[in-house]
Amino acid sequence: MWRCGGALRTAVASFAAALGLAFLAGPPAAADSLDLDVRLAELEATVARTGRSAATLRIYGQVNRAVLYWNDSIDRKVSVADNSTSSSRLGFIGERALGPGLVVGYRLELGLDPTAASQDLWNGLDATAAHWPVDSRGLRMRHAYWFLSYERLGRVSLGRQSPATDDLTIINLGSQMNDAAVHFNRAFNIRLNHPALGPIFSDLKWGQIAHTVDALRGDFIRYDTPTLQGFMLSASFGERDTWDVALRYRADGQGLHFAGGIGFMDNREDRYRDLKGSASLLHAATGLYLSMAAGMRENDRSSIIGRPPAYFHYLQGGISKHWLPFGATTVYADVGLYRNFSVGELLSVDPNSGHLVIWGTLAQTEALRWGFGVEQAFEATGVLLYAQAHRYQPTVIGFPCANGPTPFADQCGGNPANRETLPMQPWSAFLVGARIRF
Repeated sequence: MWRCGGALRTAVASFAAALGLAFLAGPPAAADSLDLDVRLAELEATVARTGRSAATLRIYGQVNRAVLYWNDSIDRKVSVADNSTSSSRLGFIGERALGPGLVVGYRLELGLDPTAASQDLWNGLDATAAHWPVDSRGLRMRHAYWFLSYERLGRVSLGRQSPATDDLTIINLGSQMNDAAVHFNRAFNIRLNHPALGPIFSDLKWGQIAHTVDALRGDFIRYDTPTLQGFMLSASFGERDTWDVALRYRADGQGLHFAGGIGFMDNREDRYRDLKGSASLLHAATGLYLSMAAGMRENDRSSIIGRPPAYFHYLQGGISKHWLPFGATTVYADVGLYRNFSVGELLSVDPNSGHLVIWGTLAQTEALRWGFGVEQAFEATGVLLYAQAHRYQPTVIGFPCANGPTPFADQCGGNPANRETLPMQPWSAFLVGARIRF
């Protein structure tokens, strides 16, 4: 059963406060020309209004490449990668009007990773010899679904697509290239600096302890209501016996712009439940904005040693203003806290032997991140230049196996009361890149 703890109450209260400000902003907003889902809805509405039977086809895409200098406190290197924050892609949207207000169509979208995605970049057992754990280069299917839309009843879609709660934790009216998700060090192994043994490699990755409980694309059937006074309700059911529901809201008026959403997901096969949301408020006259996100995950594994549900909070603030004639300039800083993800998992380390052995069980995890960045848009050409700095600081507490390190999981055991704080090391990075849309 879901337990509503203090962190959850904080997340819901924060979202509710921002939503209250949104009602002061006034009526619903016009579509954001850079948001693909909004543009898709506009296209459907246009086709529906015309009522013509002729088919329409839209081709879109983008290329997003970045140069990343990373430092895991033991090794450091410069890498070039496809930026997973808004990855390179090529897509096709086809539509045909079946009658007044009734549209049928499809969407196909391919991810383009000519080298590899930044979210797959890693330090590995030998950081000087490897960049990625597997060869993740090439094409991958992001979306492949059909939809039936009626302007009065909403839209039904079926196939590989986003579930209802996808992207609920990364709504942001300010920065286009930074949010609460972990995009650059997700696959990096966290290093230890043992006082006696020196640098030690662990199998614990940053993406395991800094998580935004974001929903992943898969095979789903999804329903979205028509937008009513800025609100849209969505629900989906699909693979891994998963169902979710989400409520989104967008408004624009009296000098304020607002976007937000909140949702719940139940993954029965993997036995976890998520509550999450985000909100973003922008003051048009000054360009000042504030974006925040929060989420909580409860799973059966975390309850093994009596830990509370995992949760995160994220805050980004800055200014986005047209100081230059060719597009908005955005400057921001952010901070995030991620706690108790992967509690109950076994931790393996390599004490300079070249082989991983099981040290013990994770009892408490925390990742504190902060950073800043700047972006410059060239709106007429669809170009965005960006530069960012990131730092992640870990705190990991666990209890060792009963009889010392072992290669066998069923022989670990251990006493949860015998906890140790491990000497985990921080990770930092600087990156510059460009995204070009067409």
